[in-house]
Amino acid sequence: MDGTLTRGEEMLMRPDEYRVMFEIEDGYWWYRGLRVLLKTLLTRYAPAQPHAAVILDAGCGTGANLRMLQTYGRAIGVDIAVEAIAFCGARGVPRDRALVASVTDLPFRHQLFDLAVSFDVICNIPDDVGAFGEVARALKPGGYCIVGLPAYQWLWSMHDVAVGHQRRYSARDVRAKLARAGLRVVRVTHTNALLLPLVIVQRLLRRRELERGGAIESDLQMDLPRWANAVLSVVYRAEINLATCLDIPFGLSVIAVARKPTSQLTNEQTQP
Repeated sequence: MDGTLTRGEEMLMRPDEYRVMFEIEDGYWWYRGLRVLLKTLLTRYAPAQPHAAVILDAGCGTGANLRMLQTYGRAIGVDIAVEAIAFCGARGVPRDRALVASVTDLPFRHQLFDLAVSFDVICNIPDDVGAFGEVARALKPGGYCIVGLPAYQWLWSMHDVAVGHQRRYSARDVRAKLARAGLRVVRVTHTNALLLPLVIVQRLLRRRELERGGAIESDLQMDLPRWANAVLSVVYRAEINLATCLDIPFGLSVIAVARKPTSQLTNEQTQP
């Protein structure tokens, strides 16, 4: 995994990738689509009384999701990268709502949060089960966890190296690891299924570049033409609308919703 930086046990994105994320996150089709997806899930799983809700963004990056989550409650984000937290401040997130901390060692008491979200972060942590367990520890009984992770290890490419991924996931992996962390899986689906064939070709070509010593860079494009960004946004939104009705069996990302049991019984014990 040459080209990554480490701080503690978590893998960090290359520093220049934080700047790219900050500059394109508000309008780029991928991030816009994820926020539409998150809003859709929040409609169902967010606490009913937002003025009293406490929400965790576990791996908040440069803060676009964290800023949006403020409308759903008192949202607090953590990220291990100092650079990411600095960009959260530049985005207008209050200083006490964005903290430098690891998802494997959250600086919060037990059972503080009503809801936790995490997108493309736990995949950067060697002990991902431990990270899920730490999120579970900080959740109130009955609280939901919404997580997004990159799909299919065979799609490993230069992009994964640039953004600090440790691994990619199957739906079965995600179910098993959430259960081991003591969370009850409510739903698992995929997103970005329609674009999967094109991305397979692109990722495999870029993997060859990586093997040949090519420059390491992510798939994020600051110079993506407006028309292309608009088309991809429409495709992604259409797919998200479909995902509200049914679980998509394949795609570039795995999206899971899990819940902390309301009793002290383990996940396995709560199942019939």
